[in-house]
Amino acid sequence: MSVDAIKAQIDRKEFKPIYLLQGDELFFIQELTKYFEDHVLTEEEKAFNFSVFYGKEHSIEQVLEQAKRLPMMADKQLIVVKEAQHLLRQFDKLEFYLNDVVSSSIIVFCVNQKKLDKRKKAFKQISQIGEVFESKPLYDNQLAPFVDSLYRRLNKSVSPKAKLMLAEHIGTNLSLMDKEIKKMILAEPKTSHFEDVHIEQYVGLNKDYNVFELNNALLKGQFERSAKILSHFQQNSKDYPIQAILPALFNLFNKLFKLQALKTTNSSTIAKDLGIPPYFVQDYIGAKTYFGLKGLGRLIGDLKDIDLKSKGVGYNSNNTKDLYKEILISIAKARN
Repeated sequence: MSVDAIKAQIDRKEFKPIYLLQGDELFFIQELTKYFEDHVLTEEEKAFNFSVFYGKEHSIEQVLEQAKRLPMMADKQLIVVKEAQHLLRQFDKLEFYLNDVVSSSIIVFCVNQKKLDKRKKAFKQISQIGEVFESKPLYDNQLAPFVDSLYRRLNKSVSPKAKLMLAEHIGTNLSLMDKEIKKMILAEPKTSHFEDVHIEQYVGLNKDYNVFELNNALLKGQFERSAKILSHFQQNSKDYPIQAILPALFNLFNKLFKLQALKTTNSSTIAKDLGIPPYFVQDYIGAKTYFGLKGLGRLIGDLKDIDLKSKGVGYNSNNTKDLYKEILISIAKARN
């Protein structure tokens, strides 16, 4: 079940007795947890019917003891168990309760960056009478639609360029993405549509030296400009860590490699297959002039090797500045 489906279920007051929110992406677990806290009970009902437990500090027995109590002056009581990954070994103790749940109690287990074994009886029971939500990290091609959704929730919109700038600058840190967008909107509450100038102003991007401009220069065959940007990154490596640059470059060249294999010239199909806005399709098609299939395959391999070096695999990771030069050399070798 998706985030939106669970939210809709809560809005309809169609509650299950138990929810298991688990997986690697904390953002969606935290988002759903807050939605439970904000929408299940009224503020007056929360005074006697809302309990929060922590996996490091409490036991399953304490959670169940609370669950067996009846709500006071309300139809339901809400029990949220945060950091429940510390209780996974105790989940067998849920089995008896799950055979005869208290229908007026709603238990929400938040398991961060771990999962309950699907072979466990407790998992099967929860799946049958409750809901299991698996929070998965987003792929790179899902970031732009995610940015769109964050703006839409706040009744705002964002331009294609601004959207990609955010996605490439922040990457898959969804909590930071959400924080930066809210900060931007708070600073300009009357602005309904946000452009790249807003990203530069509020997210702290240098207008000329950022990952988006680097990728844009590479797509347009502006290799002197891309070398200048990479040189700036190298000289200011604390502000432009190589671990933030490599994923964006890998994503770009991986899409160009995939484009070479596509047998269509239809912009809508290309945009869908590559996970890019239609607005940028012509830039990607134009880049085929500068990078061929063999060169891209070699370049992607080089970027993977540089990534390993940046993590200290067979390399002194304290001296990463030379790796920026390696990126530039690899790009130069890959050109047609």
